[in-house]
Amino acid sequence: MEIMDINDITRKVNLFFKKRFKTKFLLLVSGPLLASLVFLTDYFILPERQITDVLAYGENVRIPQSAGGTSVRTSKSLGYKYITATNLKFSTLGTPIRSSEVTLTVTPLLKTVKTVDTSKKTIPLASGFNGLNQVLLILCTSVILVSILYVFLSKTITENARLNLVFCNMFLLAIWTYALLLY
Repeated sequence: MEIMDINDITRKVNLFFKKRFKTKFLLLVSGPLLASLVFLTDYFILPERQITDVLAYGENVRIPQSAGGTSVRTSKSLGYKYITATNLKFSTLGTPIRSSEVTLTVTPLLKTVKTVDTSKKTIPLASGFNGLNQVLLILCTSVILVSILYVFLSKTITENARLNLVFCNMFLLAIWTYALLLY
């Protein structure tokens, strides 16, 4: 098996996008852009549903950290991850849910949990369109839209600009996809 270095990868990507760049680039970014638009439509426009459900699984999410610059390793509680009996998943920051029965506000298409209510209070969420996923979705969608505008408004696109557009979009999409799979 031959190992490719970064120059080989860059050269192959450049050769692929050299002819008919606009068409190939628009095909590259149209999938993630449509996925973002579907998610935003599902989250903000389509009518949400309220479901009463039971928590089936809860886990304390902990991250390791060193204690005061020493070699002693401790762990810090970051939040809590939950799964309901109907397999809906959500996370909270620092707020454990003591009640087993919860009322969830869920999007109709992608089943994204928007709010969690217990008998006593509303719990703030860290999953869904909150926190890192919100920032990454807005960032990726904005970069895609700016890239599309640049491609349409530019008469000539240099090789450097072409590679920057392709690699910047691919890098952000890889991070966003990883965050969606992780959370």
